Amino acid sequence: MMRWILTGLLLCGLMSPARADTELFNDGVWSVGGVTEAVTNSQPIAVSIGGVPAGTFSELKIYRAFTGAGFPQVFSIKGTGAMQPSLPPPGVAGGAFYLTGYWDCLDGLVSNLFITKLDLLLDPDDSGKLIFTGQVTNLTSMQATDFKMKFVPPDFDQVRVEISYTLYATRDICLDQYRQDQSQGFPVARMAANYVSSLVHQNDLLRYFISTTKYCDCCYCYKVKGPVCGTLSRPDTILVCYRDRLSDPRLFLANQDIYPANTPTLVLHFENPSPRNIRPQGFTAATTNAAAENVNVWGNWTRPKSSYKAGKRIGKFRFTLEATTPRYYDCDASACY
Repeated sequence: MMRWILTGLLLCGLMSPARADTELFNDGVWSVGGVTEAVTNSQPIAVSIGGVPAGTFSELKIYRAFTGAGFPQVFSIKGTGAMQPSLPPPGVAGGAFYLTGYWDCLDGLVSNLFITKLDLLLDPDDSGKLIFTGQVTNLTSMQATDFKMKFVPPDFDQVRVEISYTLYATRDICLDQYRQDQSQGFPVARMAANYVSSLVHQNDLLRYFISTTKYCDCCYCYKVKGPVCGTLSRPDTILVCYRDRLSDPRLFLANQDIYPANTPTLVLHFENPSPRNIRPQGFTAATTNAAAENVNVWGNWTRPKSSYKAGKRIGKFRFTLEATTPRYYDCDASACY
């Protein structure tokens, strides 16, 4: 992977075309634009550059210089918490990542953290990496003031962003134990995409790895070790029927073909909590809307406390978001019956 250093005529030649966003930063390698959407469900992000306030925006668009491809967009960050990668052309944007959510025993589903503050700077140890620090909150019970996103220099077939934050309770919290028993109670992070049919979808496969596990059905028992996959084609159902734990940090929401859309495979790499304390799970909802995020896949933390008092530390979370080009994935077993 090559990092570009652009000056003078080269920089002018690779400036991005006219954009609908407000350019906030451009060093010839990275460019960041801000968008303000006048829609009811948008959430504002207070943005600063090196500590200097730059305005409030509902979305930030991240661009990167590529050899022969100009300045394509490689990522979108929304105040609602949606983080959407996109690979350079011919790739197109598809599904999105979301931060931690949980099921509250009184309030029900608290779906994910919102991104409320971001400060942009270049990595002091590697100017090719872009860093955002800031604050995230679900606006009711959890927040982190040490949120960090580190953009690794992307390639034509891969975009990676390293995420870390420490969550604290802003009020007394109790976890819904029934949902936790179903591997739904505390998603550390999740991926969302669309699946209408084999002819209309962004992603088409759940995939993860397990160590040797013994399964028994009505007739016999057998062992599985390796990649496990789940189809997204069955609507209104959970995707994982077993109490699997990850033996590998990766959890995939895969796209196996450039048709019907050249959208990326999404991958979560869990670091903290440890993958062995993460159970994969997902759900598909029936839809005819090609814009709906009706598929959700997440890694559920198996070891949160049943309750937290206001001001108490919930945990340190660290994982990597990755987008890669579509390809076929092998599978040794099914995630569901």
